[in-house]
Amino acid sequence: MGNEHVYSDIEICLKYLPAETTEQALKDHFSQAGEIEGMPSLMRNPSTGKCKGMGWINFKKPEGSTNALSMDGCRFMGRNLNITRGRCRAGAVKGTVQAIGTHSPALIEEVLARLVLPNPDGVYIDGTFGRGGHSRGILAKLSKKGSLHAFDMDDAAVAVGRQLEKDDPRFHMHKGMFASMHKVMKEEGIQADGILLDIGISSPQLDGDRGFRPEMEGALDLRFDLTSGVPAHEFLQTVSAEDLEEILVKYGGEDATVAQRIADMVVLQRQIGTIPNRTQEFAEFVRKAKGKEYQAMHPAKLTFQALRIYLNQEFEQLQKGIRAALKTLSVGGKLGIITWKHSECALVIREFHAREVCPAEYPLMTWHRDMAGGDGAGEVPQSTGWYMENVSRPSARELSENSRSRSALLHILTKKRGVLIPDLEEACYPMLKIRRGKRGEQEA
Repeated sequence: MGNEHVYSDIEICLKYLPAETTEQALKDHFSQAGEIEGMPSLMRNPSTGKCKGMGWINFKKPEGSTNALSMDGCRFMGRNLNITRGRCRAGAVKGTVQAIGTHSPALIEEVLARLVLPNPDGVYIDGTFGRGGHSRGILAKLSKKGSLHAFDMDDAAVAVGRQLEKDDPRFHMHKGMFASMHKVMKEEGIQADGILLDIGISSPQLDGDRGFRPEMEGALDLRFDLTSGVPAHEFLQTVSAEDLEEILVKYGGEDATVAQRIADMVVLQRQIGTIPNRTQEFAEFVRKAKGKEYQAMHPAKLTFQALRIYLNQEFEQLQKGIRAALKTLSVGGKLGIITWKHSECALVIREFHAREVCPAEYPLMTWHRDMAGGDGAGEVPQSTGWYMENVSRPSARELSENSRSRSALLHILTKKRGVLIPDLEEACYPMLKIRRGKRGEQEA
């Protein structure tokens, strides 16, 4: 039921538009079908501003949409267009088109309210600068005493940050992975009051030419830092079928059988020819290898996601980043993490549980306090760890303006000092005759 689609009776979707298409030219061409509401929307390349082949038109009346649908296959600027009804999944947020050269930072109001506004004089870190959307929002709320340090590996992002550094003396740009924040901040003698990590990729990266989206033409690269590692098409020339299958399942969430088929076909393709080095050609290869897809998404989406996460070591960086944040924050400081996928949420929760500060009402703490005192248990040593606040989700207004934020979740972890639950378990379980091996595994 969740993948059923709702079709619009006034909107049409156009494919195979030429790169030179303009909104006015499209409106002039389709005005013969009926009166058009506003201007057409085009999907554009954020770097060049040119149309990327898709667009949408809303008519004032359903008759206009019906007439436009009858024009399917018509010639426009030398191309035959594909025209279908606009659609979205039942209950889903209607897509929005990002303005050229811009990036709408997800959950910006929630980030500012929960991370920055409590202490506008503080020192903050934006570990995923991107195009600076969150950083600009933070700077706007900081006082003259406040300061902001940002990290990014993407050369294009760093260039934007260098300019912002010139414009605002409170801002400091660092080229590097956010996992390196503790080393950099320690060398400068700085402890932070708040840290933000927006996991994933920014809209300019998503719409750019490095192959992050299977439906967009570009080089099959998938790296954030073009000076490090190897592009995806080179990696696919050497990876074993077994390793690629594991990557597709672990990082893409792909079905094991499908992952095996894709991996086997990659190895077979190497034997009889070459692996495609362009996104759309490789996406078509994956589609053929995968077969029928029941989900309403591009058949190659999970494969591209898995390769991107693996090549950029995104999960490892997130794990290291959370641990670095704990060392970098002052006690009482907050770490905000914006996640986009379940696998990212799961990693955040695992790291939180590994250093979770024990609440006063935690049952094992109550038992230890009331019962263990006379058994020689002694005091459990305190340490620094995390307290987790409630998650924030995008507001209805944000979703209406930026549909890409629909999957975003803001996790807030506060650095506190106290007894950690794992340490409490280690002290109490022997007395309770509960034996544990590795964390969460019962010993034989």
